[in-house]
Amino acid sequence: MQAVILAAGDGDRLAPHTCLLPKPLVPLGGRPMLSHVLDGLAAAGVRDAVVVVGYRGGQVRAALAGRPPGVTLRFVENERYELGNARSLWAARDAVTGPFVLAMADHVVEPEITRSLVDRADGRCRLAVDRADPGDARAAEATRARLRDGRVIDLGKSLAPWDALDTGMFWCTREVFGAIDGPARDGELGDAFAAIARAGGLDAVDVTGRRWIDIDTPDDLLRAESMLGADGRLA
Repeated sequence: MQAVILAAGDGDRLAPHTCLLPKPLVPLGGRPMLSHVLDGLAAAGVRDAVVVVGYRGGQVRAALAGRPPGVTLRFVENERYELGNARSLWAARDAVTGPFVLAMADHVVEPEITRSLVDRADGRCRLAVDRADPGDARAAEATRARLRDGRVIDLGKSLAPWDALDTGMFWCTREVFGAIDGPARDGELGDAFAAIARAGGLDAVDVTGRRWIDIDTPDDLLRAESMLGADGRLA
């Protein structure tokens, strides 16, 4: 199984942790944040990971040499990472051989979320969603999803009404590159996936109750630390 991990951004909201380190290498439980992402993917069966780097990409490459064991790592460069993360996915298009898991370097999720995402995966794009109510504090920062009949029909940071939160974990077919070909390439992936959802092309995978966190700020990093077990892992 193949995965693409987007790890190109500068992580300015996580300052001062990112003053000397790229965001994927900020320590979480004594290890780089991206190591947790890779370990979770490996535990779910990923054996080939394409990591898209940009800001301080050389540091990321050097830090990840040889880890995790059993996973082949390949790196591709997004030299225009400041234009949005859609361009990061576009940069991986030639390294992708078929359907793949799409993960974010700053979304740490337990392996069962990935397993649920790829279980019985077919020829359609899928998003792992966490059902939540309007009072959920995570909705202030997370991307919101509107669901209907097992599908995501819309996505957005300020979406209303909404039923669930976007965990940042996708199962993608190569058709996703068609959604970011052209002007959409220099924007945010959330907009591209929202367009896919509105066109009826994005299935929902309910992972409610599973642990995950999107780490954008120092407070998020503290919450992530509190979610780790005695072994220093989320799962």
